[in-house]
Amino acid sequence: MELKDIRKISVLGSGLMGHGIAQSFLMGGYGVMLYDINDSILETAIAHIKKNLDLFSQYELIGKDEIQPAIERLTTTTDLKAAVAEADFIVEAAPENLELKQDLFEEVESYCRKDAILASNTSSLTLKDIGVRVKNKERLVTTHWFNPPHIVPTVEVVKCEWTTDETHDTAYRLMEKIQKVPVKINREVPGFLVNRIQMALAREVLDLCEKGVASPKDIDRAVKGSIGFRLASIGPLLTMDLGGLQLWLRVLENLLPDIQSSQDAPAALKRLTSEGHDGVKSGKGFYDYSVDFTEDDLDKAIQKRDREFLTRLKQLYRES
Repeated sequence: MELKDIRKISVLGSGLMGHGIAQSFLMGGYGVMLYDINDSILETAIAHIKKNLDLFSQYELIGKDEIQPAIERLTTTTDLKAAVAEADFIVEAAPENLELKQDLFEEVESYCRKDAILASNTSSLTLKDIGVRVKNKERLVTTHWFNPPHIVPTVEVVKCEWTTDETHDTAYRLMEKIQKVPVKINREVPGFLVNRIQMALAREVLDLCEKGVASPKDIDRAVKGSIGFRLASIGPLLTMDLGGLQLWLRVLENLLPDIQSSQDAPAALKRLTSEGHDGVKSGKGFYDYSVDFTEDDLDKAIQKRDREFLTRLKQLYRES
């Protein structure tokens, strides 16, 4: 299937990722069928989409007159067959459970058109495992979005050993059309590209935290004001070129012997989870949310995050 043939989008799952993915296609002008297992989940998703569209209009990323037409392009259903029967591009945004995704893809293939592209939003599983029971495997592709998906620009478009070049290219061009920043991943490896980089960073950060080198608050402050500040404008390889490759070589040779390289999960994370802590969900993680944050503080922090992200997104749109 080519880009010109894609008119109807189906998103399977309307939770944290699914409703944001649906919103991105709606803003791109596509009709979207949003599926979930019950109407109450879908009603919550619609409310989030309406609220987020209004926020986008406040930042002049879309016009106010575009909100209602976008909402009118959205339909919802709890009937999986109805969700995919006429779809050209189907995005699975189900929980990160291999058996669940395998069952879903097998069922979807029995209902959808033979030329429809089937995309997974998996972040840690492989399409080779997810699509093992799919008969027409060449139309499988991974489109890995990042939370919050309606704001974060990058989408990894991953080709597995079965994916045809046409499917890979069509998915990539579709992401471009809805003003995302797609990245072609030409060979499927666990974690793809961004999560592998993120896990390497997490391993060292958690080791520094466990050793008491700095407090969680200061670690966050340090990264935001240095690496994070810089990488928002230039990537890591351009950073190396601008700094000088000989310098980077010397620094790596000096530091790598002392950098955390364990293949075990970091002790800091094991300790917190073994004590029953799960971050915001449980009220304690690296921060104590009964002391460091009130409920209002958390809401404000999320709103502040989204507003800062939208400001950066607006700048990105201006540059493109």
